[in-house]
Order: sequence, then C-alpha cells, then structure tokens
Amino acid sequence: MPMESVVDEVHRLGRGLICITGGEPLLQLEDVMILVERLHWDGYKIEIETNGTITFRDLQKHASICMDVKCPSSGEESDLSLLKDITTSDSVKFVVGDLPDCEYAGEVMTEYRMKGEVFLSPVFGSDYSAAANFVITHDLPVRFQLQLHRLIGVR
Repeated sequence: MPMESVVDEVHRLGRGLICITGGEPLLQLEDVMILVERLHWDGYKIEIETNGTITFRDLQKHASICMDVKCPSSGEESDLSLLKDITTSDSVKFVVGDLPDCEYAGEVMTEYRMKGEVFLSPVFGSDYSAAANFVITHDLPVRFQLQLHRLIGVR
C-alpha cells in the first residue's frame, strides 16, 4: 500500500492507538519512520513490535517499542545488546515454547535488567502450567500472557 493509503486507512478506522507489527516492520525502517512521525503528529499513540534484530532508537521519540526476544526453541536470535535501549515506556516479550526457553528468559532478565515491562507468553498449545509454575517458583518479574489472538482463532 502506498504511504498515503495507509494513513488514510488509519484515519478512517478512527482509533487512537496504532500497533505496527509484522513480520519484522523494521526491515522497512525508513518507511516506518516516516509513517510513525506522520501518525504521531496526527495525534496517534504508536506501538511497534519488533524481533530485536534492528536498532529502534530513532523510533522511540514517537513510539513505544515491544521487543520480542527470540528464545532457543524459535530457532531465531535477537540482538540482546538492544535491550539496553528499552525504556520505561517500552516492553520486552519472551514467547516460550518449553522449559529451556523459560530458563533462557530468566537468564536474560538477570543479565540485562530491563527498564520496561516484561511479558512471558507461552507458545499456543504448549504447556501453560509449566511456564506459569516456572514464573512462580523463580519469582520472575513478568506479566504472564497467553496468546489471546490464537485462543480466539484470530491469526
């Protein structure tokens, strides 16, 4: 979609909060930057979900960031050095598929003392109880979050 069509659609929907997600939206960083600045000046609150492989610092002037730290079971990796740029306006999310993912999340939280809110979200269909028990027994400072969109059938 051309940029003006995206902006027109956002205006047509009339919502105050916009979440830019993907795939990885920062693969189109220049266009996302223009869109975020435009929507910010139009009065929208903006959140960007990113996989933590591309720096997001320039976007934080006008948007909050949710960095999805990739856990081992995903087969992907995030750039953990970007966690230093997370502010109190941002958040970090760990999508965990198994106990080793939970342990990884705990290790990352210990090593990187993030300033933003932290979410731990079990993969749809995984053992939610095991993840919840891990959070409780290790007293992790996280919000436990189920993938609601998957539970209600929205992709």
